[in-house]
Amino acid sequence: MASDGRVFLFALKILTSYHLNQNEWKGRNMSNKKIYAFDVDDTLEISKGPVPVGELRRLRLEGHVVGLCGNWAVFTNAVPGWENLVSFLGQVGTSKEEFLRQIKKYCKANEYILVGNDPAVFGGSNDRGAASAAGWRFIQEQNFANGER
Repeated sequence: MASDGRVFLFALKILTSYHLNQNEWKGRNMSNKKIYAFDVDDTLEISKGPVPVGELRRLRLEGHVVGLCGNWAVFTNAVPGWENLVSFLGQVGTSKEEFLRQIKKYCKANEYILVGNDPAVFGGSNDRGAASAAGWRFIQEQNFANGER
């Protein structure tokens, strides 16, 4: 019985979050909607990177879609209310390149941007290569932290 109550409360939280998120989008100009995917390790501040998590919220408030393409378990454990901040978690059981291709195929936007690592400069994953192969624009994590959008 107690677990049924917890499931109900969790479902209520999801519905409330959905309603609040829908209201958040009302009146926003969606004509320049971009989808941003963020690597986590060596990219976000919660995992030795230069990008503050607050920047993801700023992008959402500007009307863009924000998600993760990397070590999402670190993010979900470190960021309270993560479910209200990101629209997708990935990649699970597939390559980063294929995950980005699937998003681009099924989620419409004016531009697709991966923020992450270029191993020639810093970081352990070849996010630049995955972005290029999937047809996404790439922004190196430090450049994003310095204001490049």
